[in-house]
Amino acid sequence: MNADIPYLSCLVRREFISKDSGHEEAYAFAVQSMTGRALGFHVMLKSGAHYRGVPIHALTLTGGAGRPLGDVQLWDCFSDRPIVTVFSYLRDHQADCYLRSGKVPGTYLFTVDWLPNSPEQPGFTLTPEQNKCAHVMALDDGNLAALPTNRIAWKDGYFCGSSPDPKASGYCVQAQTYHAESCEWDVSQDDRYYYSPEDAPIRASSVSGTATHQEPRRPPSVKPQALVTI
Repeated sequence: MNADIPYLSCLVRREFISKDSGHEEAYAFAVQSMTGRALGFHVMLKSGAHYRGVPIHALTLTGGAGRPLGDVQLWDCFSDRPIVTVFSYLRDHQADCYLRSGKVPGTYLFTVDWLPNSPEQPGFTLTPEQNKCAHVMALDDGNLAALPTNRIAWKDGYFCGSSPDPKASGYCVQAQTYHAESCEWDVSQDDRYYYSPEDAPIRASSVSGTATHQEPRRPPSVKPQALVTI
């Protein structure tokens, strides 16, 4: 249920960890994921205390005003098996983040995705129109947000520009799964190293009564062609 993240210097709002108000210096160093709950963070406090399960809206980078949990994380965790990735292409990338309350500029930190809890309990992780990852963004107002891909418009000075508008492109949710294998290409009885789906005569095999492909015999009067190296 835990996964390391890049160390993040932050402040913890004390009302989430004590009866006092204010902020305490901390380093967030891991995330905690439980199915159906908000993303939690492991933090080391300035006092030497280690807190786990600190919600994302309890953290701030600047000490400014906070936001409701439902504003900065739209979806609960999909499983107890989080995977954290820092995409090189997105590292420190700026973006417009679309919260429930509106658009806020932000910068990419890392991404949380989820594996199924088990083959018997995949939840929504294998359902493309339901499954979401969570890009964790440092918002310009000092808060953190964990948002799916369709709530972020990336911008830069050389490709997307500074005023992205993906809504205008009419994109649809990815709702289909793709499989490269099919029974139309059957090489299950082909013992050649460089197998191919071309038709070939089949002979009986002594191994488990299966059949294998056999290259046609040359007529005795035909000499084999010389091998050509290219």
